[in-house]
Amino acid sequence: MRIHNALAERMKELADERNKTVTEIGKAGGLRQSTVSEIMQGRSQHPKINTIQQYCNGCGISLAEFFDSELFRIAELPEKEKK
Repeated sequence: MRIHNALAERMKELADERNKTVTEIGKAGGLRQSTVSEIMQGRSQHPKINTIQQYCNGCGISLAEFFDSELFRIAELPEKEKK
């Protein structure tokens, strides 16, 4: 699994835990619907940490809690990014 896939999957997982959509969570954190959609559809493969922080704000969690997931332990970087 690639990092951008892990990000999208984690966002979905957190939204599901709260019985909300990723768009609702994003909006609560101050993100535009288009920003959330770009991440979820893989068009934004390297979102800024501030974007993830805003999503965390919408969830009411810290960045550490967001990244404390098995998804990120198994995620791989593309070959050119491993250097």
